[in-house]
Order: sequence, then structure tokens, then C-alpha cells
Amino acid sequence: MVPPVACHILAAMVGQRSLMRALLLVPVLLALPVCAHAEPAQEARSATAACLSAIIDNAPVEDIDGDDVTIRRGKDPVSCTVRVTAGEPVLIRDAVMVALKRRAEIFSPAKTRWEPGRWASRETFCNLPGRRAVAAFLSTSKPGLQPVATVTVFETKERDQRCDRDAGVQTVAAAEAPPPPTALAAEEKTAPEPTLLPIAPKAEKPKKGLRERLGLGKKD
Repeated sequence: MVPPVACHILAAMVGQRSLMRALLLVPVLLALPVCAHAEPAQEARSATAACLSAIIDNAPVEDIDGDDVTIRRGKDPVSCTVRVTAGEPVLIRDAVMVALKRRAEIFSPAKTRWEPGRWASRETFCNLPGRRAVAAFLSTSKPGLQPVATVTVFETKERDQRCDRDAGVQTVAAAEAPPPPTALAAEEKTAPEPTLLPIAPKAEKPKKGLRERLGLGKKD
């Protein structure tokens, strides 16, 4: 069973005739004929993996709306933001970490910490030095708040020194370099400060086959 987000990504790739580039997203290619509703953590992991591939591998990932997860692409700088609105914060964070750890770039926490504000935590993960300067900025909410989590993946021309040295606790408003204000702004546009919202039960949606998601309709 594959998360709806993965199905949307696969459909977009096929629609763009970019099947070869879709090989960069191996989990997506394991889609079954029917894509059922998945757990929020599973969707978060798939969406984060897609964003990592979009920034690092130039995979053709566009804006996507899933059941509990959305993906939004940014242009200034080039970024990819995942916004999660369901699930337990600790489980969503674990799912994001799984996606980061599966990458060959070897992401690790930045030496400099961030003031969480109303979030439970705000963290930056940087790839190994000496390579491309890729980072992920992860905000995890407190239980009962929305959104549950957001993660923005972005690349900069030069590596931020705060990845490798402790510059003291930072705040988003005072950021001067990556995680850069522009990248953080891209995350903030799609992920405002969390607000207390009741979590209402979601109505079951009818399952759609892959052909319907691709807009091909039913087979005669």
C-alpha cells in the first residue's frame, strides 16, 4: 500500500513523461493499482523523501495535496516544503528523520540550535561538509497544535558556518544566513506559527485507482 502523496507524485511524473527521472523516487514506483489512505507518518516520510529528491536530484516534484500532507515548491530560494496536519508530532518527526537518514548525503544536526518559540522544537540538519550545501529545517509542533510539523529542504551556494559551530541559540526572525531567511520565509509562508485547533475525525474518502488519478477514467 502506497501513500496518496506517492500516488500523486507518480501521476505527475507520468503526466510529464519523465518516467526515467521517476527512478530517483524508487518508493513511489512501488505503487499498487489502488492507493489507499495511509498513516500520516508514512505520508510524511514519502513526502520528505520526495522533497529531498527534488532538491538534490532535481526530480520533477511539484505542489501536491495529500490527505494529511502537502508539498509546496519555493523559487527564492529553490526549496521544497512538507506540511503535515495529522498524526503524533513525535512519530511525524521520526518519519522525517528516517527519510533524512536514508540519503547518501548523511544529514546530521547543526551545531547551532534554534529557539523553538511556540513549536516543540525547530532543528536544522546539514549534509556532510565538502559537498553541496543542502539542509533541512524541521519544525515539530506540541501535541494538539496545528500544523503538526513542517520541513523545508533547500540548497545554498555556500555552507552555513552554523552547521559546524555553535553560534548560540538562534531565532527565525534574527536569521542572517542559511538556514537562510529566504528559505525560512518559504517555510513560514506554508507553515505559520501553530495554533490550537480541535482535531476532528476525517470522513472516509472513496478509494481511487491509479488510472483515475492519472485522469484516464475507467477502462471500457
